[in-house]
Amino acid sequence: MTKSEEELKKRHAKLMKERRALYNTYKKCHCPLLSADIIFNARRFHHLKWDGLGHPRSLKEQMYRAGLIPLIIPVIENATKVHDYRKYYSENAERYVEDWTLKEVVGKNKITVTVILRKAGNGQISFYSVWKKYKRRKTSKKPSSK
Repeated sequence: MTKSEEELKKRHAKLMKERRALYNTYKKCHCPLLSADIIFNARRFHHLKWDGLGHPRSLKEQMYRAGLIPLIIPVIENATKVHDYRKYYSENAERYVEDWTLKEVVGKNKITVTVILRKAGNGQISFYSVWKKYKRRKTSKKPSSK
């Protein structure tokens, strides 16, 4: 194992420990758009480490997703519309599942953060996943001189 790989593993372990503690302090927050409390539980933190197919995410992907945890609450509390809603029957869970996708632009860097919330069966709505997309800055092209 190279030095950079060892350093990445150490940074990963430290970040994941800090983010798990932060995630566990949230417990729940209110989403005015859905008129419901959103629950943060340990099972959903699992989805930051594993993809939806049961495969582990890379260390870099885990760190990327864990780094977005502080942005989750502002998105949930300030969302103005649901960008996507799906209700479907899950063969694995043997019940209906509902997914809501919320998007908001947050921070001075104008980052679009997408949060997915999930409700399985008659349970409560809980946080499921998060990702971000930077807005591209418009650059003026200089006319080419010939």
